[in-house]
Amino acid sequence: MFEYMAVSPAWTGPRPPRFLIWEEDIPHRSEALPRPIPPDVLDQLDPLLGQAEKAMQQGQEPFILAPMVWDALLILRHTGMRFEDLAHLKAPDAHGRNGCLDQDAEGYWWICIDHTNTKMAREHRIPTRQADGVMDAIRRQQERAKPLPDHFAAHYLFRTEKGIITSGQMQEALKKLAAHLTYEGRPYLMTAHQFRHSLATDMIEHGVDIYPVKEFLGHITLAMTERYVKVYLTSLHAKYDAYRVKKHQTYASEMLATQIHMTQPESDVDGGWVENKVGKLYVSPLPDGIGNCVHLPMHDGCPASPHCPTCPKLRATTRHLPVWENKAQNLLITVEALRANPAYARARQKHEQELRHAEKVITTIKEEGFWDGRLHNGKANAK
Repeated sequence: MFEYMAVSPAWTGPRPPRFLIWEEDIPHRSEALPRPIPPDVLDQLDPLLGQAEKAMQQGQEPFILAPMVWDALLILRHTGMRFEDLAHLKAPDAHGRNGCLDQDAEGYWWICIDHTNTKMAREHRIPTRQADGVMDAIRRQQERAKPLPDHFAAHYLFRTEKGIITSGQMQEALKKLAAHLTYEGRPYLMTAHQFRHSLATDMIEHGVDIYPVKEFLGHITLAMTERYVKVYLTSLHAKYDAYRVKKHQTYASEMLATQIHMTQPESDVDGGWVENKVGKLYVSPLPDGIGNCVHLPMHDGCPASPHCPTCPKLRATTRHLPVWENKAQNLLITVEALRANPAYARARQKHEQELRHAEKVITTIKEEGFWDGRLHNGKANAK
């Protein structure tokens, strides 16, 4: 319209000495921020990934999606790599090395991305651990790819009969998966690139410095990584409100409101430890959140070498299950790190024993709904 006004012969009189609209008059386009997968959707997705992974480990066919797609999603979920980098991963050799897997002199494993097909046109390495399941996913896909044609003679890992996995195939698979994921009452359709946004945003929110995040994602400039900080800042107001609410719920008030109860004697029996026939039993929450300590007031102290997880006074319920699962995960990482060095064999054995006990507590809580140190410690030791 403005061009017509400027050149139209209907304009009488002298032309304006300058443009009617200058560049500074044009509003700037708003920068598109990363769009991580909502936490509610991840809470639904992660159990599905776990079920599919377990089925593939047992040699069974997973539900909803093909095994190759599930392993691709598992890799995207834990590495945050771009889909084009995933599609062009190189298959390891017969010894499980080279290709996209590399182990350094200290025993740490890395996923290697070749520069040929990357967005940044440079080599990139992403750290990984056995516990993440990424290495197992790569080796499962390596076995699937062996009988398939080696297209382009490039030894691509995620190859099919006609080529390599494409973004269209992945998006079709995510459409199938959307029916099993809901957000705000509707099926949630995600993209493969959102896994990258989710992992980067999660690292920022958990306090990882922006420079390691930059290297993890393979960004060239810090400005590319700063976009994820902006996502974090957009939710800062809500996080601060949640912090204020949590701050006002003091530890003492929680303990008095929900943690302390007592049982009264039912007969004339007095003194000693008689089930349900003591003066008062206090249930006090333990500081690390693994459960409650059931004890008598003042004259029922802890053993000489207190170790709460295996103490007979420990009680835990499903509310404490996330803490135990996190404890088991950390113990597993520690055991894997110690396994690489024979000099720490005794320390490894100690942590393995703690890991077995934590796994037993988790299994018992899931099956029976609670853990009672008096009842279950003997069963754990027997097994």
